[in-house]
Amino acid sequence: MSQYDEFAANYHWLYSDYIASGKPALEQHADVLKDAGPKARILDCSCGIGTFAIALAKLGYEVSGSDGSPGMIEQANLAASNANVDVPLKCCAWEDLPAHVPGPFDLVFCLGNSIGHTRNGEEMFRSVQGMRAVLSSGGKLVIDSRNWEQLRKEKTRFTPYPQWRERAGQRCLPIYIWNFPERFEAPHTIEVLLVFDSDGKASTRCYTIVYYPFRVEELIERLRSAGFTNIQNRFSENREDYRVIAS
Repeated sequence: MSQYDEFAANYHWLYSDYIASGKPALEQHADVLKDAGPKARILDCSCGIGTFAIALAKLGYEVSGSDGSPGMIEQANLAASNANVDVPLKCCAWEDLPAHVPGPFDLVFCLGNSIGHTRNGEEMFRSVQGMRAVLSSGGKLVIDSRNWEQLRKEKTRFTPYPQWRERAGQRCLPIYIWNFPERFEAPHTIEVLLVFDSDGKASTRCYTIVYYPFRVEELIERLRSAGFTNIQNRFSENREDYRVIAS
């Protein structure tokens, strides 16, 4: 995903130190991790800068990571090296996972609203089909997503983060600027504006990210078409995001 390559070096500013530790993700997915057991082989197939994969590796899991952005993989490799953990990383599209990662895995995670980057139903189908192909028999796929219906209903244009991030003598305030086209199915553009304060001097950087909204029913239909039979849907129309677990 080339739209993340330039962003990758500054992506960490979106995370508080607590989120960057990976602890919130570990807590959120503690149920599936417990079911899989401490010897589970895990793939984070939307690993980004490596936050969740590194947190899993620190707990002793056998973890691999993949991402479609070379820039993100570069940052994840650096973070894994700094954390002194072994996390094999590959840059590839989801549909190409079987050719690039040494499965099978007991758990595959696709987190961070990443599935929203599939541009249409056919691409989403091929993507979850690729994820299924690297799962072991009885393995589970965990996907999370924004609730696009709620997001479009509220249409909040500006979403500033609640506080400044401070690292290495620099401060940053991330702001999301949402653009809502008329049609639900149309590409949705988010401008991620980073406002920096270094020694009293202000500067900004802006990165454009494109998503392709979908309804939860469409995701479930494509999971079934890809061969998943047991699908747990944690969707609620009043929540801003949701999780789907498929095996």
